[in-house]
Amino acid sequence: MKRKYFKKYHNLPVTVMFLAPAFLIYTVFLFLPLILTLWYSLTTWNGVSAKVFAGLANYRELASSSDYWLTFSNTVKLTVISLIVQIGAGILLAYLLYSWTKGMKIFRTIYFLPVVIAPVAIGLMFSLFYNSEIGIFNKILTAVGLGRFATNWLSNPRTLLYAVMAPQVWQYIGLYVTIFLGALQSVPEDLIESAQIDGAGKLQSFFHVILPQITGFINICIILCLTGSLKAFDHSWIMTGGGPGVRSAYLGVFMYKSAFVNSDFGLGSAVTITIVAVSLTVTILFNWFAERKKG
Repeated sequence: MKRKYFKKYHNLPVTVMFLAPAFLIYTVFLFLPLILTLWYSLTTWNGVSAKVFAGLANYRELASSSDYWLTFSNTVKLTVISLIVQIGAGILLAYLLYSWTKGMKIFRTIYFLPVVIAPVAIGLMFSLFYNSEIGIFNKILTAVGLGRFATNWLSNPRTLLYAVMAPQVWQYIGLYVTIFLGALQSVPEDLIESAQIDGAGKLQSFFHVILPQITGFINICIILCLTGSLKAFDHSWIMTGGGPGVRSAYLGVFMYKSAFVNSDFGLGSAVTITIVAVSLTVTILFNWFAERKKG
C-alpha cells in the first residue's frame, strides 16, 4: 500500500515546482485583479476618496444607460463582422497559399506583417486614409469616376462605425491565415490523394476532407476572434476617441471613459465585469456546442 502511494505521488513536488510559476502569475495578474474589480463594481469610488458600498447600483445604472447599450450593440456588430471576415478570409487565403506553394513563405510573411504592427500605428494610418482632403480612399474613388461616394468617413454617421471597424478587422486577418495554414499543412496528404483518386475535385476535397480535419483549429480561431472583439479598444480610441459621444465606441472604450475620464471607477469596473461575463458565457456555450456536435 505504501509502495503504491509512493509511486503515485513521488513526482508531486516536481509537478508543483513546474506549475507554481504559472499559477502565481495567473493569480497575481489575473484572478486577484478580477476579484478586486468585482468588489470595486459594487462600490461608488472616484479613485481618490474612500469607497462607499453601493450594492448593484452600478449594474442598475448600466441597465438603464442608452450609451451602454449602444456600445454593447457596436461590440456585437464588430464581433459578427470579425467572425465572418477574419475567419472566412483566413481560411480562403490559407487554402490558396496551401494549394499554390510557390512563394508561399513570402506571402505568409506579408499577410502576417500587419499583426505585429501596433494597433495605435494602424489606427493613425487609417485616420489619414479616411481624411476627406488628403485621404487615399477619396482620391481612389475620384480617380475611378466614383467621386460621388467620397465622404469624410469618420464624420459621416452612416460610415463612422464601419470605418472604425475596418482597420481592426483587416489587421488580424493575417493571424488566422497563419494558423489555418499550419492546420492545413498538418492534414495527411494521403487523405486528400485518396479523395482525388475517388473522383473528388478540389472543392469537394476542401469541404468533405480538409475542413473536418481542421475543425479543432477553426474552433480555437473562433474563440480567439470572439474574445478579441469583445475587448476591442485601441482602434476606436485612437481614431475617434469613441465619439461623437459613444457612437463609435465599444465596451472597452466605454469602460475606459467611465473609469479614467469621468473618474467613476465603480461604473467602469461594472462594465469590465460585464465584458468578462459575456466572454465567459459565449466561450462556454460555444465549447459546449462544439463538443456536442463532435459527439
